[in-house]
Formats: sequence, structure tokens, C-alpha cells
Amino acid sequence: MRSLAIGVAVLLCTGLSACAGSGGRNGVARSSYDGDIDYGKVIAVNQWALRRHATVMWVNYPTRPERLARNDG
Repeated sequence: MRSLAIGVAVLLCTGLSACAGSGGRNGVARSSYDGDIDYGKVIAVNQWALRRHATVMWVNYPTRPERLARNDG
């Protein structure tokens, strides 16, 4: 009985970790359309950091204001 419970627990953990590692609608996976990213700000910050021998690690890229994203086409 104990080995059956351990087997079920292992299968459950394996299944849940497979689902957690697949990406999707949890914010980890980015969409293929990145038109709302403010590339000007990304470049400016990266250049600023490079001049000061710093490292930038973007967790969430900056987005453009809504009015600029709509008018850019």
C-alpha cells in the first residue's frame, strides 16, 4: 500500500511539473507580436548601463504608452 501511495505521488509531481514548465498564459511566454515594447527605452537603458559597466536583466520589457502604440500602426 505504501509503495502505491509513493508511486501515485511521484506521478502527480511529474505531471504537475510538466504542466508548470510548459509556459502559456502565465506571463512567462511572450507572444509573437511585440509591437507594444518600447525599444527606444530598452536601447537607451542598455547603452546607459554599458557606459557604466553595469548589467541590465529585463524581467518585463517597458511598454509604450497606449496612444503611441495605437498610432504607430
